[in-house]
Amino acid sequence: MTAARSALAAALIAASAVAQAQQPSDASDVAPPLRAAVVAYRQGDTATAERALRALGSPSADADAWLGAVLMDRGAKAEGLKLIQRAADAGSAEGQHRLALVFINGDAGIPRNPARAIELFEKAAAQGHRRAQLNLGTLYFRGQGIQRDLVQARAWLEQAAADGDVYATYALGRAMSESAPPASADPTRAADLFRRAAEKGHMLAALRYGMALAEGSGVKQDLPAAQRWLVLAQQNGVPEAALALGDMAVRTPATRDKAANQKILQSAIAWYQAAANAGVPSGQFKLANAYLAGSGVPRDPVQAQLWYSRAAQQGLTEAQQALGVMLLTGTAGATDPVEAFKWLYLAERGGHPEARAVREKAGDKVADRDRKRGEALAQAFKPTYELPRDEGPPRLVPVRR
Repeated sequence: MTAARSALAAALIAASAVAQAQQPSDASDVAPPLRAAVVAYRQGDTATAERALRALGSPSADADAWLGAVLMDRGAKAEGLKLIQRAADAGSAEGQHRLALVFINGDAGIPRNPARAIELFEKAAAQGHRRAQLNLGTLYFRGQGIQRDLVQARAWLEQAAADGDVYATYALGRAMSESAPPASADPTRAADLFRRAAEKGHMLAALRYGMALAEGSGVKQDLPAAQRWLVLAQQNGVPEAALALGDMAVRTPATRDKAANQKILQSAIAWYQAAANAGVPSGQFKLANAYLAGSGVPRDPVQAQLWYSRAAQQGLTEAQQALGVMLLTGTAGATDPVEAFKWLYLAERGGHPEARAVREKAGDKVADRDRKRGEALAQAFKPTYELPRDEGPPRLVPVRR
């Protein structure tokens, strides 16, 4: 499975602990005869769900779609796919949405076909299917399988969020926070949407709302409230919030009280350490900077190189540049011109303004074979991410919703 395919599949159908806790349990979004089965399915009891669906005296196209989903989950993919296909052909929005997910993932022996998936999402979304609207908005936002269109993304996400769905509310906030002609960012609306989703327990929304409060973006700046939301997010599995808390501490104005200033700096380092340990690349980069400069921690070039390396492996251009320089100059005790040139090539490719100048300046001191080997390694490099990437709305849509 390619990285792009994995990311898309995770974005459309993976479930988090928060998502599982918040998904509908009363099945009020399905017809009454199906509710007991759907409740069982959403609670993970596929055996009970299958029995209830098979016992229906007058099965419908929607019942076929749900039974097909249950069977797919239980490993009977051929039978499940047949039922989902039949439901979709009969005009069931649930069937169309389920079949679209099959085409997105390339499941059950069906090759991936994003264009067909989008066609099916559109049919289901036009019938008011909230998850189809949410997923269709996601695809337009990301430009995956279709040309990126922020206007269309917002239109579908507005519909998905009409009933207050927490995932769609967050997703719409993400879409409102970005700008792409002809759509402009609307930070005020975005902040309000993040607040609403955060108040319902969506921790990525809590992160975004906390950052908006910290920066005064779309909402009046309120640092104590920002800290409360960010701490809540960090304590509930969003390590990027630790990075934001570190940044808040760093931005605290210095005073004449040196002890107080040192305490604030140590607080920032502690938050960066938490973010770095959890795999946040910018947290790793900032912690490396602290070790290299001896700011808030004892100076330790070896530790600095270690943290630069982890961030560089995740594709962070600034870390690739810093690591390249350290390996070129031997700041941490040893030189490695091949690895140095690899990271400098990557930093240059990523747009770092100094990478090319550093590489060219060192060129005469590095053997031609080492330069070429470094370039070849750079061409073959693929980032290895330590965390799921939050590339846009929605991050998570539960499988069983």
